Amino acid sequence: MTGRLLIFLSLSATLAHAGQSGGPAHAGQSAWTGDSDAARQAETYQRLGLVKHLQNKFAEASQAFEQALRLNPRLWSSHLFLGIDYYRENRFPEALRQLEAADRLKPDQREIRFWLGATQLALHRSIEGFETLEALLDKDPNNVEALRLLAESYADYGTQLLNTVGEKYPDTAAGLEVQGRAHEFEGSYEAALQAYRRAAAKDPQRPGIREAIARVLQHTPSPQN
Repeated sequence: MTGRLLIFLSLSATLAHAGQSGGPAHAGQSAWTGDSDAARQAETYQRLGLVKHLQNKFAEASQAFEQALRLNPRLWSSHLFLGIDYYRENRFPEALRQLEAADRLKPDQREIRFWLGATQLALHRSIEGFETLEALLDKDPNNVEALRLLAESYADYGTQLLNTVGEKYPDTAAGLEVQGRAHEFEGSYEAALQAYRRAAAKDPQRPGIREAIARVLQHTPSPQN
């Protein structure tokens, strides 16, 4: 069962209890002293948003959560799910604002922190995204989704940095190593070997360059006698 579904069930149960008792539901929110009718309407829109969200109708869910927050701006779960729905609609700046609002209202909630980190990465705020997800994993090391996203993002970020070096400094040891990696990835081992050897000639102590040459030599046919 996913974290979102667990939150949905918890909120539904709390809202149902509040409806029976006649009082406004907090569902883990900070206390809100607004009009009770407005509070009940906000809860109704939040329920509708949750249903639409679980049906993957993200635009309709967004509208419901927006209305819920107009009536009660302290519904942290509406901020969370609105942020997720904006993310699903590729509305990343708006998603970030909602998730930051949710985080202020409900600090250290793991679902919020995951989506906050994912949105920071989507906005190319890589260092912030890494820090957010790493902090989450410190508290929840078995979070598979956070581990997967962090690993993929590290790989993409590293590739971008290497490509930047290769494009800006093609005749340096670092630039030649990037060229070698590109050739190796494409299976052009002779070209990769030449690039790695040129990099080693420019910087014989460069970490990993000898290992790269040895690795490529395993795929390069030996010269005929």
